[in-house]
Amino acid sequence: MAQIVELTQLSPTMTEGTFVKWTKKAGDAVSPGDVMAEVETDKAVMEMEAYDDGIILVLLAKEGDRLPVGAPIAIVGAAGEDVHTLIDDARARLEKIKAGGATASSAPTPATPTAAQTAPATSQPSAPAQSAAPAAETQSTGTSLPPATAPSSPQLAPQKLEPGRHGRIIASPLAKKMAEDKGVDLHRVKGTGPGGRIVKEDVLAALRGGSTSSAVMRRPDKRVDISQMRRVIASRLHDAKNNIPHFYLTLEFNAMPLVSLREKINHDLASIAGKNDEPFKVTYNDLIVKAVALTLGDHPICNSSWRGDHIMEHGRVDIGIAVAVDGGLITPYVRDADQMQLVALAQKVRELTKKARDRKLKPEEFTDGTFTISNLGMFGISSFSAIINEPEAGLLAVGGLVEKAVVENGALVPGKTMTVTLSCDHRVIDGAAGAAFLQTFQKYVENPHVLLMR
Repeated sequence: MAQIVELTQLSPTMTEGTFVKWTKKAGDAVSPGDVMAEVETDKAVMEMEAYDDGIILVLLAKEGDRLPVGAPIAIVGAAGEDVHTLIDDARARLEKIKAGGATASSAPTPATPTAAQTAPATSQPSAPAQSAAPAAETQSTGTSLPPATAPSSPQLAPQKLEPGRHGRIIASPLAKKMAEDKGVDLHRVKGTGPGGRIVKEDVLAALRGGSTSSAVMRRPDKRVDISQMRRVIASRLHDAKNNIPHFYLTLEFNAMPLVSLREKINHDLASIAGKNDEPFKVTYNDLIVKAVALTLGDHPICNSSWRGDHIMEHGRVDIGIAVAVDGGLITPYVRDADQMQLVALAQKVRELTKKARDRKLKPEEFTDGTFTISNLGMFGISSFSAIINEPEAGLLAVGGLVEKAVVENGALVPGKTMTVTLSCDHRVIDGAAGAAFLQTFQKYVENPHVLLMR
């Protein structure tokens, strides 16, 4: 019996999806598990599978369509089966959805957001978000709007407009078009045409800074549509910031031992690389992730989640790495990071980061973590604080290396420091517990050889 195929919820926070392409065509046979289409969710481009046997009789959705979960997208049945009525009903329902007159009746209630979906102010909420990393997902499109009709910048010296100049603009169509393209405010242009009409020459004079104009040059306003990823990030960050009682602890540590160890590791890796192979390099972020993983094992309260009537101390250590992508950010998780050797951990971070930027992460790779790290040091940021990736209880915001004088053996010498800020959920982590976490973390990063032993 023929049946309507509906858009499936492919990730925990997916409420709608955009069709990237169909991998099957009308007339093709499908079986459970066959990939029918690729759909862009709020986090990645994912494969949608068939759930029943049959022949694809009609493809209703087109590439580029943006539809809610539960929307009809195809009809599958037996060859030769009369499905005209079913097709008409499905198409009518789809058109109503596209027109905004109806929603997909079978669309599930959005799942409770998971840690991987919010971004710290810089990177991950935890989708983590992603609360810490700059946001960078789907590309937004913009539509140019006419320039503002009144000065919007407080730096502009107030100018007295001629009587009536605040009203309707009298200008030739060509002058209006040229002014819009060039960002000229016609309210500030004096017309020299009949009856004070603004003509092309007046706009040109304004562009040259001529005496006939007091025009202010402005870039045209641009409408930026909100992507599904940005909607999820906004919602999760808003909820996390309002629902979690944040407090912050900041620590500056001597980074010279970390610098020396990284140089030694990368020198050794380069020496064993093949002649034609690009040497693999360990980053400061990799060393920080390893240090955090070990520290969480020593301070399990910081590897916990608030559950309302209890606190869940996680036995696993799954660390999220906030990754900026086009249009937002996402946080893939390194599972059991405390059990991994440094180079293996670094390789896993590279793999997950690439998949995140290619929008190829699977839901299990960016959900259900225990702690998040957001690093903005590569952007020249020395320190910052980030929003916790709910439901995690902590997030570490990592700044970049800073060259400064440090005390060594009682004397000031040139050195390098790094600053980290621990965002804590005060329902779970008290000030003393957060401070103890940072003290242990400092021991690891200032004695980083230990990172190679565990």
